[in-house]
Amino acid sequence: MEDASLEEAFDAATQYVGAASTSGSLSNDQLLQFYGLYKQATVGPCDVPKPSFFDRKGRAKWSAWADLGQLPGGEAQQRYVDLLSQLIPGWTAGSSSSSGGGGAKRGGAGGPVQSRMVEAAEDEQAAGPDSTPPLLQAARAGDAAAAEALLQAGGDTGQRGSEGETALHWAADRGHEAVVALLLNHGADVNATDNDGLTACHYAALAGHRGAAELLAAVPGVKLGLRSADGDTAADVAPSGWDFLQTSAE
Repeated sequence: MEDASLEEAFDAATQYVGAASTSGSLSNDQLLQFYGLYKQATVGPCDVPKPSFFDRKGRAKWSAWADLGQLPGGEAQQRYVDLLSQLIPGWTAGSSSSSGGGGAKRGGAGGPVQSRMVEAAEDEQAAGPDSTPPLLQAARAGDAAAAEALLQAGGDTGQRGSEGETALHWAADRGHEAVVALLLNHGADVNATDNDGLTACHYAALAGHRGAAELLAAVPGVKLGLRSADGDTAADVAPSGWDFLQTSAE
């Protein structure tokens, strides 16, 4: 397919997918595939940091894009068009009307394919004030002074957030080593698990924060062999070479 005709087909496909996403005729998994290909085609290889573990939707979208590696933009456009043709054969019959005669522009940084996922994120943001306990907020922000003040006032290191996470989970997820050390010094349970069976070590490993993971792995009594609901230890989800997370007890 010539470059000009591929660009036209890609433009038409993004408009079609945008309409299909709002109508619910595509699954979330399919939308993620389109999202990754769209970002690869219009922005290039993924070079943005992986979102926090708590941002499940953001991590899924990031992975869909990052998994494409160095795929050339033109090839990403072709795969986008081919994927739509595979999922909805004959989609081109209605593409001209859905794209407003071919003159419609792609919407937003991520294109129209995002629409349903963006709406879901906006719904979450509009849910109301942050109900996260103050100590967890301080750990999330990396505010050691605020965390220290809360702990001195009797703050509970075992307090939980909506996902069953503790302040230590948040500090590990964000790589805030000073807060990790502070919480541990105040008796935070290094083996506490969230609703998915993940420890702070898992969080640090998933986010790639080696310094935080090393602090946690060095705590006396740490159980590096603990497995998540998916059966993974911290070592299983860590980047390669993090041998300090290995345990002979596994």
